[in-house]
Amino acid sequence: MKVYVKAKSKKDINERLSNGEVLYGENFSMFGDAGIYDLTQLNDGDVVAVYQKMVDGNPYAKAWGTWDSNKQKLK
Repeated sequence: MKVYVKAKSKKDINERLSNGEVLYGENFSMFGDAGIYDLTQLNDGDVVAVYQKMVDGNPYAKAWGTWDSNKQKLK
């Protein structure tokens, strides 16, 4: 699965998670699994796209990472 998170960077996401903030990512899939997901509930290896702006109603990703469920952080 791929989710989009509005943040400055992957580092920003990891810092916010380590500070106890709950972050959510949104899946924009048209194949039935669209929705909002708590990052800590993602499966190992799920893709996280980082964006700061929307273009034509869609998130414009500037960085990509994969979720490490064991360490509960983005790599």
